[in-house]
Amino acid sequence: MKIDKINVGRRVAVPKDEAADPGLRRGVSTSKIELAPKEIMVPFEISDRFAEVNLEGEAVKAHIVRMMAATFANNLEELYILGNKLGPAIIEADYRDAGSEVNHIRDNYLALVNGWSLLADGANVIDAEGENISAGIFSRAMRGLPTKFRRRMQDMRVLISPDLWSLYLERLASRATAVGDAVIGGGSHDPFGMKAAAIPLWPLNPISVEHKVLNGTTAVALKSANVTEVVVHPETLGNAATPSYVEGVDYTLDAAAGTVARIGPGAIADGATVKITYKAAPQIIMTHRDNLILAIGRDITLEKDRDIFKGMDQYALSAKVDVQIQNLDAVVKVKNIGTGV
Repeated sequence: MKIDKINVGRRVAVPKDEAADPGLRRGVSTSKIELAPKEIMVPFEISDRFAEVNLEGEAVKAHIVRMMAATFANNLEELYILGNKLGPAIIEADYRDAGSEVNHIRDNYLALVNGWSLLADGANVIDAEGENISAGIFSRAMRGLPTKFRRRMQDMRVLISPDLWSLYLERLASRATAVGDAVIGGGSHDPFGMKAAAIPLWPLNPISVEHKVLNGTTAVALKSANVTEVVVHPETLGNAATPSYVEGVDYTLDAAAGTVARIGPGAIADGATVKITYKAAPQIIMTHRDNLILAIGRDITLEKDRDIFKGMDQYALSAKVDVQIQNLDAVVKVKNIGTGV
């Protein structure tokens, strides 16, 4: 699907002299946003014996379907925000039963689409450089937005991790003021008139992945500083469980600066491209409430079949989804936010 965009990007007014053609004509610019929804499925089975021996009896099947649907919704939200087509590394046991507890595979689910967090890297990006979450962070985000988008700040939304929002409220609550008392009492607070949208599936330290070329022993910078849980693999990491390169043996890491450098000679060849997966420092995204696009390629479906030989009811929840941002110029992303109160 393609969504047509139409835009007036500059001043259109010109001086008008009596009985004279101004000699200029103004127009609009047009472009398209392309959406290509990706297929997703939740396959699961329920055995006849399980339905017989559990306390709910046959009703357990409907219960499990509801549980799967709720978890599917959570998984979709995770994809919308954290999707990255490079595919982060994931512990194999977190993806499949009886998988390795230490070795990694490529997360092909998060690799389906580029999510809103990654797409926002192409917008107006502000590096907080470790400044703790405060009104100052929201003020910097607001100032980073082009003035033409600031007419109705009440239509702006701040996408934020629930934990980061909680830290901000804790800071407000510590003030001996009416605002502090209101926050303690559960009152709402809209920073600079913008509505905060705490996104349940956006972690305080969101997962990120980058492919970097390591030349010699020169350090390369990641998008984020103060990174944690860093693992480095060959760029070609796939579905086979693979051990990660060893920090201090194959590469050096400056977590505070967010840099990685090859140790040579070693397992990482000079000039090799590696996959670096890590937990990034906290971040927020500010944009208009209608600027984030979510495409549902068809109705979400639940199909059921029966395997009479195995004595199993088989289910498949399926959907097709994609995400985009309509206007990157109307987005501000603040990264490397501190968490002190």
